Amino acid sequence: MIKVSIHARPEELPALIDALAAHGADFSLHSTSQAAEVRTEPVLDRDVLTLLRTRAPSQHADLFISFVETEVRDHGAVAELGTEKTSYVKLYVPGPRRVGAYCYVRPDRTYLDFRLPGHAADGCSFAAARNVQADNAHAVRLPLTTPEALPEARRLARQAAAEAESA
Repeated sequence: MIKVSIHARPEELPALIDALAAHGADFSLHSTSQAAEVRTEPVLDRDVLTLLRTRAPSQHADLFISFVETEVRDHGAVAELGTEKTSYVKLYVPGPRRVGAYCYVRPDRTYLDFRLPGHAADGCSFAAARNVQADNAHAVRLPLTTPEALPEARRLARQAAAEAESA
């Protein structure tokens, strides 16, 4: 076993955790900070957070919350409740909307659908191309049922958001 000591600021922890998980590291994280981070307002809208907590199976809720919080906090995504039976969350790039949501978050079905062509899933460990009609731009689906899928989900989200911004 290799023992490593890492000093990181709180805002660096999500990227560090993603990197460790992506390389299959077996790790535990213990905080030694003296003061808790003070957040003046919550990252997610109360309705969005409630939907993620209540619609996802309890063992997967934290994965969905982490994914959506990271998109909103770190990348400025706009998270809105879906319109159809309010069972999903739509993620948009900030600013004027030239295209639809870059990601549909479906906690009730434990997956994410990305606004990407099917070939964007090539080489992915968790995501796969969907068999969709030509007019459906969300051709990549990633089941978010394990922490190891988060780095790939975040990479695909960045790719989908970049394509939405340049549309």
